[in-house]
Formats: sequence, C-alpha cells, structure tokens
Amino acid sequence: MQTLFLNDADLLKTLGLDAVAPIQRAERVIKRSRWNDLVTAERRLCLYFRPSRTARNRIVTNELLQVDCHVPAKQDYLAYRAIARVEKLLYNQEINNRIYEFEGQLGELPTMADFVCVGARFSFYAVK
Repeated sequence: MQTLFLNDADLLKTLGLDAVAPIQRAERVIKRSRWNDLVTAERRLCLYFRPSRTARNRIVTNELLQVDCHVPAKQDYLAYRAIARVEKLLYNQEINNRIYEFEGQLGELPTMADFVCVGARFSFYAVK
C-alpha cells in the first residue's frame, strides 16, 4: 500500500516529495499514526489500521484503513488535495486481493500546533 502512494507522481508533488530522495519520501509516507515530531514545513501522510468491525459472518471481518495528511496550517488546501488523490488511488481498487471502499472523510483531526490534519477511511473485508 505504501508503495502505491510512493509511486504516484501527483501525490508526491502535492506532498512536496517529487524532487527528494526515495529515503526521504519513505520518511514522510509512513505506516503508522505519528505526528508529534513534525518539523516546521513538513508534510506527512500516515496510513494505519483502525479496530476491525464484525460482519454478518463470524469468519469475515470488516477492516478499516485510515489515511491522514498533516501539513502546515497555511497550506491546508494541500491536505485536502492529498486526501482527494488518495481516494482516487484506493477507491474500488483491488490491492492484495482486497477491494477498498471509501468510508468517508474524517474532516480535521488532531495534530501539532500550526499544522492541519485531514483524514479519510477506507474499508475492506478479510477472512480470519
């Protein structure tokens, strides 16, 4: 999943990562919720799983992936643009034999002072 985001030119440009080394990209598109160490002009995309939900069948679970974008407050429009791009990349896509559905925008979420965070959730079904 992280590779999908790291290889998308539009998303990288929105995050300001199009002209940086791959290691720096990987440090800004991370697989966990970590935002308490943001630096002044840093833009970060966090993707991580939320608690599963039960489904009608006991052997199937509804899994949730949350994607958050943290940007400096003066660049709040970039967070919305990045999440919109993430939605286009994931919506109805089959990745690792799982079809991702858009669950909705989360609006503004907690982040560091002078930053803005916007998030969205995606779901898929998995067999236990």
